[in-house]
Amino acid sequence: MPRPTLSICRRCEPDDASSDAETGEALYRAVRALRKARGLKPLFKVEGVRCLGLCRHACNVVFEGKKRSTYTRSQVDAVRDLEAVVEAAVAYARLSPGEELPERKLPGASAD
Repeated sequence: MPRPTLSICRRCEPDDASSDAETGEALYRAVRALRKARGLKPLFKVEGVRCLGLCRHACNVVFEGKKRSTYTRSQVDAVRDLEAVVEAAVAYARLSPGEELPERKLPGASAD
């Protein structure tokens, strides 16, 4: 079965961002680095996208994969939620077809 994908909006810039470390681009780079450092590349793909259309609620990510529900999350903090994003991607990748990921394992707020 193909690896699921974690899509991260690279253009997200929260209104209250106090540094570049809090942007979607920073989240994208940090997730990729953490995934590599932990040897998780075989579990899930990370894709940077230009826009997920949820600009008013930055940062935004989408978990999607074949025979899995898609989860769109907004208000993800690029610094505080980094670990949670990677942990959720791992949990998502390990789901059996048709199995749902509990809300408590997902960072940010539901944008679905």
